[in-house]
Amino acid sequence: MTPPQSRPAEELARRLLARDAPAEDAPDAVAAAAERVCGRVSANLSRWFGIDGTDALFARAVARAQADHPALANVRYSHQSAVCLERLAESARRHGAHAAADGVAAVLTVLIELLGRLIGEDIAMRLLEQSGPAAALDDARGTGQEDQQ
Repeated sequence: MTPPQSRPAEELARRLLARDAPAEDAPDAVAAAAERVCGRVSANLSRWFGIDGTDALFARAVARAQADHPALANVRYSHQSAVCLERLAESARRHGAHAAADGVAAVLTVLIELLGRLIGEDIAMRLLEQSGPAAALDDARGTGQEDQQ
């Protein structure tokens, strides 16, 4: 069993996933959305910690989250494959979209907590917040919200 999770870390993890949440709850759609989030987080962290550092952080986060999320039992992190979390789509089909999404939220939460121990929670949270979709900035531009800031 993993230690209790940080509330702010869990909230951020769920916000990141919600930004990409599909309109439908189909397992493949949910897995694809989670993959996009993990891919962006991985790419963003690789800029700061390198590929090896990011691999180590993600591998540890997946291993810790697997203890409480059976849907992650066969899921593995890999920066070398076309998907960040290998076998996530298969797991979503087998265990259900919500179980897979909860598992990915746990992975991201643990990742934030691990980073928080290394560089401080505030900086860790800011790094992950920067992993939001580029579309959010484009949406703000399209509505003229950037002029209001």
